[in-house]
Amino acid sequence: MKKKTDIFIDVDLHRKENPERVLFLSVILQALLDATSDKNGLHKKRALAWFFCSVGVTCDNFEMICDHAGMDSSYTRSFAYKVIHSPNIKYVRQKIKDML
Repeated sequence: MKKKTDIFIDVDLHRKENPERVLFLSVILQALLDATSDKNGLHKKRALAWFFCSVGVTCDNFEMICDHAGMDSSYTRSFAYKVIHSPNIKYVRQKIKDML
């Protein structure tokens, strides 16, 4: 099992030493932005499905992205759930945007 890390800290810490990892962390962060959008568009629906799928190609893709990002997929899903249901969603979205 991969160690639990703070996705927000990891992007900044690894930006120069491991750009590939930052790329995959950025995919997760962009999906979080899409999933927390106030618009109910296709991107939001796909991001939510990507985070919370349990079988199939979409699930395999999510787990592969998490693996390349050095993140445990179960922890990432739990983190995404907390972000999506955060009472301070505007603050969290701004924090994500500042990193990307």
